[in-house]
Amino acid sequence: MEYSTPVILYITAMILACGVLKHFFFRFITKNELSLSFDKQVKPFHIERTEQIKEIESTYSEGRKINLEKPVVENCVKHDYMNNYEMRAAEIEREKAERQADIKRVIHEYTTFVMTEFLSKEDLEILHENIEYFAHGQSDLYKPIRSKVDNSLRSIDLMHFVWNIGERLGISLIDRATFIHTIFPHELKDASIKYLAKNLRTCGVCKIALDIPKTGDYHFKCMKEAQE
Repeated sequence: MEYSTPVILYITAMILACGVLKHFFFRFITKNELSLSFDKQVKPFHIERTEQIKEIESTYSEGRKINLEKPVVENCVKHDYMNNYEMRAAEIEREKAERQADIKRVIHEYTTFVMTEFLSKEDLEILHENIEYFAHGQSDLYKPIRSKVDNSLRSIDLMHFVWNIGERLGISLIDRATFIHTIFPHELKDASIKYLAKNLRTCGVCKIALDIPKTGDYHFKCMKEAQE
């Protein structure tokens, strides 16, 4: 079937017109951001992306706010722990003071136990006073005494005695030597403080023996044996 030239030109024009209309129609839809589905407006990609970023930032900010609140709670807990620490520290100091008081009590009992034989009652009382000064580092308050003439103490006995009590009080050797040299100047007149400090644990024949305590213990063997 042959078509005439006018018909062909008409069809060609129609095809071109449809193409042009399609092009303008697509540009119109894109420009006005229309959706053919339910006439809803579609957001451009860059706007949607921006809103997503804002939403993420908002969520992150809220998370940070929550996290910032946690240290406040932790600080409160730490504060409570510090209160407990202070209470425990005070308790430890109290226990130390009680232990120190008990050590001095045991030393005074030991002193009476071993020194009654060699000292008058008055001198024994002064010795107890001197031990208190010794325990508190008040060497300027020491008062000299002397053992009984008919039953005097030898230097080795005095060195053992001061080593025994000084060991339990945690006092240095030089301070122990100074104490015993000052308290018994007559018995130790031929010994220097330096010599005494180096020889407090001298072994030999004696009336007062060395009493070396076990770790953590401060009681005296001679008194335990006497009680048994």
